[in-house]
Amino acid sequence: MSTADSHSSAAVSVLLVRTFFGLSLLFIGLAHYMTIRDFVTMVSEGLGPLEGLGTMWAYILPGLLVCGGVLYALGMYAATATWLTGIALGSIPAGLLLKPIMTGVPLTQAMPPAVNALVWVVVYLLVSKYCTNRAGG
Repeated sequence: MSTADSHSSAAVSVLLVRTFFGLSLLFIGLAHYMTIRDFVTMVSEGLGPLEGLGTMWAYILPGLLVCGGVLYALGMYAATATWLTGIALGSIPAGLLLKPIMTGVPLTQAMPPAVNALVWVVVYLLVSKYCTNRAGG
């Protein structure tokens, strides 16, 4: 942000939203790694024959959140941050809504966390549209 931009409320809000969104992703990813055993169980259970894939994804997903979050927070490599974060956040509601199909987990049990994840996806869309430097991405 240039000195002239620092006096623009729009520029300041973009900087703050992008930074705090990135930090939030970073902290979520770190929290998942700090409780990795519980996180692996939560992600993989209810996937039936795909539990192995769920287990593998449970180790990858927090890393995507950490890396994407750091890049967003620093305002660096916007395209990479967008890819990493989009894959991570998009996989959450998809995986949650796959469980009722694979093993009969009640849809009423899967919907609340899926809707919560979709809220994160909407925020991600807004941040990636309005808060990334298109020239430096």
